[in-house]
Amino acid sequence: MLALALVTLLSAPLHQDPIPGMLKAIEPARLMSTVETLVGFETRHSASATESEKTGIGAARRWIRSEFHAISKATGGRLEIHEQRFTVNARGLGEVEMVNVYGFLPGTGVDPLGRTYVVSGHYDSRAGSGSDSTSAAPGADDDASGTAVVLELARVMSAGEYAANLVFICVAGEEQGLYGATHFAEWAQETGLQVDGMITNDIVGNIHGGNGIVDDRTVRCFSAADGLHSTSRELARSIAASARRYVPKANLRLIFRLDRFGRGGDHKPFHEGGVPAVRLSEANENYERQHQDVREKDGVHYGDVPEWVSADYMARVARVNAAALAEWALAPPAPQKLFMRAAVSYDTQLSWAPVEDASVAGYEVVWRDTTAPDWQEVRAQGPEPSVLRVRGREQTIVRATIEGITADGCFFGVRSVSKSGHRSRVCYPDTP
Repeated sequence: MLALALVTLLSAPLHQDPIPGMLKAIEPARLMSTVETLVGFETRHSASATESEKTGIGAARRWIRSEFHAISKATGGRLEIHEQRFTVNARGLGEVEMVNVYGFLPGTGVDPLGRTYVVSGHYDSRAGSGSDSTSAAPGADDDASGTAVVLELARVMSAGEYAANLVFICVAGEEQGLYGATHFAEWAQETGLQVDGMITNDIVGNIHGGNGIVDDRTVRCFSAADGLHSTSRELARSIAASARRYVPKANLRLIFRLDRFGRGGDHKPFHEGGVPAVRLSEANENYERQHQDVREKDGVHYGDVPEWVSADYMARVARVNAAALAEWALAPPAPQKLFMRAAVSYDTQLSWAPVEDASVAGYEVVWRDTTAPDWQEVRAQGPEPSVLRVRGREQTIVRATIEGITADGCFFGVRSVSKSGHRSRVCYPDTP
């Protein structure tokens, strides 16, 4: 991988930036307590008990809802709590009611369906058999860890104000076929909710890989392509940039694949619906602890139990999430359309419509070699637009010329930068 030559431009002084304080507020002990509480419900299988107050998925989701309500109360009711109930014909289970539980934090914009960022974890679990709804299925790493991250993000982020909306969602039915995430993604599309980016956290607590590697710094970020350019891969690059800036002890590993080979996650229905979406997961999985009955055999302990979950690692993953989500939600929208002229030229000319947002301080033009996974160069561009007459009509645009760099061997993009130094996602031209 080529060394990144990113330059920090248009940045606000650190004391003016709310993100470092937000990351500091994330508590490893609270994350671990959430995992242990969820494991204490014995099983959270999608078809497990719903009426008991002590065991089963019903008790688990009521507890999750109570946690959201406590967060909302602590912030004066700013976090709005919702449930989505729907019935599916699940594989091997028949008709099962699924319930998503989420908190919605409205942004400062006037449109409640406007720019929105979603972060998820799934709270259901399973044992060795996907249809076994009664055996112990602690699901500490898969995915009480992701659920704990979502609840902690809701707690620390709900105290702030953001330009965009934030959704903190604990989804059901992942183990049976991504039912909860699919339902929310379809609902968002039907209602017109403008989801500008989505992160799912699934299996984000273990640092001891089954391959013998111990890694408490690396977080894998899976993103798929939808053509030569990919909004999901651009979202992943943006997460990596925020992590470099705010969480230097985390190593975000970009993996350009939808998910692990032959497997899937809750970002899939969002990506397939045209929403930029990625999955975060631990560096090295241990398959003796996933989808296993809790047991000991030949000296090997099987089962997804809390003893193998690292509170500090979960906190690191939570900080990676918070840095990216907060930066997107605090930043102005990205430019909507980027035009490029570079044919038979030694330079590259870019133009775009100015972003109509009072927080815009300027823009950054970024570029990379066509073979590079991440942006390598960045140049600041002022917000001053030009007025051109095109086919008899006046158009207001921002223009930038990158001299001496040809588009023959590079990809280009542009992002907005706020007066406080927060950056939007990158917009790239239709013709790369």
